[in-house]
Amino acid sequence: MGPAVTTRYENHSGRLQLFAGDSRRLPAIPNESVAVILTSPPYWVRGRGPRSAERYARELAVDFGREWRRVLAPAGDLWLVLGDRHDGVEWHGLDAIVTAWLRRTGWRLQSRGFWAETGSRERWDNRVNYLLRFRKPGHAVRPDGTTLCWMLPLPRRYRGSLWDPTPEPVLRTLLEVSHQRGPVLDPFAGAGTVGKVAAALGRRWIGVERDRHMVGVTARRLGLARVRA
Repeated sequence: MGPAVTTRYENHSGRLQLFAGDSRRLPAIPNESVAVILTSPPYWVRGRGPRSAERYARELAVDFGREWRRVLAPAGDLWLVLGDRHDGVEWHGLDAIVTAWLRRTGWRLQSRGFWAETGSRERWDNRVNYLLRFRKPGHAVRPDGTTLCWMLPLPRRYRGSLWDPTPEPVLRTLLEVSHQRGPVLDPFAGAGTVGKVAAALGRRWIGVERDRHMVGVTARRLGLARVRA
């Protein structure tokens, strides 16, 4: 496990915050203080076969999910954007494997959407991206008419970013249908696209990123300055 988050960056109003560190430990974030966790974890790209997929899902649900449950409000929403992968033998249905592990650790699946990449440069991997909404038991979401399905090209990477972003229209809709009272947390902040969308909607945002290069990219993109202790 990496170091707990310690170094903090903020914008001038303090409504956008970025922590450098490992999101498996979030001591700076109080219990049940976050309205929405919206994140795209690093995709399953290492290893092959069912056992590797199970290890990936278990790490998300157990190693990271424990802290997510602590900081998320009772009626808060957890959204995961996950790509699927053909490992050369078969598709493994990563959404079902991750959902099963989260259910074991106390989460309940509430909504399931899709973003299909058009014009993808990939032959197999991550052309279908699952949008999975979870809540804690006892706080079910009443279904409405919102259709969570998009066919959109992969957006261009932000300058200096190491990873591909989720399209902003997808993120905007997910935030609009989610719990509104409290900040948005992205525990795998990347280049800060969730933060950009949250700010445009007038939401507070907390990002966590352990890659130091990407911390710098996000800080520059969102106009954040390091907070001196």
